[in-house]
Amino acid sequence: MKTLLVIPCYNHSKYLPDLLKKIRKYYNDDILIIDDGSSCSIKIKQSNLDIIRNDINKGKGFSIIKAAKYAIDNKYSHIITLDSDMQHDPKYINDFLTIDKDTMLVYGRRTFFTNMPTHRSLSNYFTSLILTCLCNKKIYDSQCGYRRYNLNLFINSTFEENGYQFESEILLKKI
Repeated sequence: MKTLLVIPCYNHSKYLPDLLKKIRKYYNDDILIIDDGSSCSIKIKQSNLDIIRNDINKGKGFSIIKAAKYAIDNKYSHIITLDSDMQHDPKYINDFLTIDKDTMLVYGRRTFFTNMPTHRSLSNYFTSLILTCLCNKKIYDSQCGYRRYNLNLFINSTFEENGYQFESEILLKKI
């Protein structure tokens, strides 16, 4: 399994130095930052780190799909996505890496009502409930940005959503 860690980033560059330092405690392989048209472009030099910039903000889903295409073109088999806003602890990266490589999608689960605005927690709760019904599988955190994708999910697939809704769309289409 050859895995690329992907960090979609829109105006969270202030967190990146600390996030990368935490990531490097647990993961020393390749990282791709997708700068989704942030107001200040990201300039970080590090080994095993590439940055691709969208000229304008195109959305998280667009950036994940772009990262998947990059990974496929560069012979990776999987990507792990980790949001840039410090909501996800990099210490769990190895947990994602040790799950069977044939598993198509692995997603994390945040603790709600602790570090997220109430309206976002409620929105995510209800979206997860609806997706649970539609998918006939328990979805705990439909918008969690901590995921591992088998890149076969992206081959010969089309997606309609370019924003945060992409994370729900892929659950609906692929599980």
